[in-house]
Amino acid sequence: MKEKISTTLIIRRIIQVIAFILIPGLFASSLNAIQSIIMMLVNMQLNASQLLGDLLLLAVTIIPTIIFGRYFCGYFCSFGLMQDVFSTIGKYTIKFKKRIPKSIDHILKYMKYVVLGGLIVLWVFHIDYGKGPWEVFANYLSLSSWKDLSSFMTWGGFVLILVIISSLFYERVFCRYLCPMGAIYALLSPMYFFEKYKPTEKCRSCKLCSMTCPMQIDLCKDVITSGECIECQRCIYVCPRDNISLKPDKHIVTAASTAAIASLYYAGTILPATLPTSSTITSQAASANLKDGTYTGSGQGFRGTTSVKVVVSNKKISSITVTSYQDDEQYFSRAKTSIINAVLSSQSTDVDTVSGATYSSQGLIEAIKNALNETSSSNATTPDDQIQSSDDNQTQDNDTSSNDASLDFSNLKDGTYTGNGQGFRGTISSSVVVKNGKVTSITITSYQDDDQFFNCAKSSVINSIISNQSLNVDAVSGATFSSNGIKESVSNALGMTYTNTNSSTEGNHHKGYHHDYH
Repeated sequence: MKEKISTTLIIRRIIQVIAFILIPGLFASSLNAIQSIIMMLVNMQLNASQLLGDLLLLAVTIIPTIIFGRYFCGYFCSFGLMQDVFSTIGKYTIKFKKRIPKSIDHILKYMKYVVLGGLIVLWVFHIDYGKGPWEVFANYLSLSSWKDLSSFMTWGGFVLILVIISSLFYERVFCRYLCPMGAIYALLSPMYFFEKYKPTEKCRSCKLCSMTCPMQIDLCKDVITSGECIECQRCIYVCPRDNISLKPDKHIVTAASTAAIASLYYAGTILPATLPTSSTITSQAASANLKDGTYTGSGQGFRGTTSVKVVVSNKKISSITVTSYQDDEQYFSRAKTSIINAVLSSQSTDVDTVSGATYSSQGLIEAIKNALNETSSSNATTPDDQIQSSDDNQTQDNDTSSNDASLDFSNLKDGTYTGNGQGFRGTISSSVVVKNGKVTSITITSYQDDDQFFNCAKSSVINSIISNQSLNVDAVSGATFSSNGIKESVSNALGMTYTNTNSSTEGNHHKGYHHDYH
């Protein structure tokens, strides 16, 4: 029996599309906010403004879930919409829809709690796990991002592809079994105030409601309170006897939950971004080498270039203005206020990135660094833990790899190779995969440099190497030593000659270790 087309179901699809256009990364932002709060508690370093921002962001989905149920999952999550789209495609093309056996489904639903616990362990122990499938998904939400498909070569990209393929056969696979935020929502949603009623004495046991449910919930009960329910309401409209009802009325609950999520989103993300950025300097660190003037600089954000204007007055940074950026508003606005205030307060670019807006933070910090580097030939504002006191202190401008055609990849044999390079604080090790004569992926297996600098260098340098198929790429300003170490480790793995300005070591002194041929 086909589902009846209802006004509520049409409205749901409209809301899903609007949310996909306006707030496609809200799921990833909520997860990152949880990471930020956990790390502040673990490190016992509570930042009041950042904590408030994270709590407001979480309130967007948590509060409506407690009151109305998992309407965010059913109406607002773009990752969920993606699964719905591919499930619909599979329904009309493959025409193969099977239910996962109940006993297996019951066990698999616990996997999302394992995923959530695993992420928390990785966060607490500062283990870099790269991009998750939700971040790879967010990365390709703009057409310009499809020029570089390297994100699909990560574990997150692999999982995303598996989710897409599985969605052609089964509905909401990721939501049911793997979603870490779904684990949290499932624990909270049984607390909500509105329930579905299904008097069993009026039911003829056709089980259409259970068979239609995308979350594969057993709906053979008088009161439906499962935390797995995403409030899609398909069970209500497929029932031939109209035997399932939502109290209060389903239209009222849908409208109220939508208004709650929209208003909380505005309060938690858009409203703070419209408030003026404070330029009060609470701690004026010595910046004797800064020259008064107005300077400009650019950095690489998540989707493109971020540009800033920095004013130096009385040898101190007095104001920072963002002149242009290409990142999504919801992420960039989170990074902007926090980063600018932190730089002005500390009079240093040695500041933490904002959880949930890491790439936007890095791009903004890089832009400020590049602007400040113009104030002095000695690069006085480079953070102290990336400066060497000896004559080996090399910068991006005198990197010997510049314009060296010999650093272009050629005659590479397929296989997986490992190599080492010298970073700022110690050895950087990488694993390089060559396929069809080209470098297809580079994975950092270990490093000893400071996280904030190394992570700033890693993604930019690796993506540039793979994109250009060459080691002739720029170092990341402010993380030059880490950049050079990464390039040396790749050259070492491929048996190429690369002069690392961090030390006198050349890339061909130690040949890469060959693991296996493909």
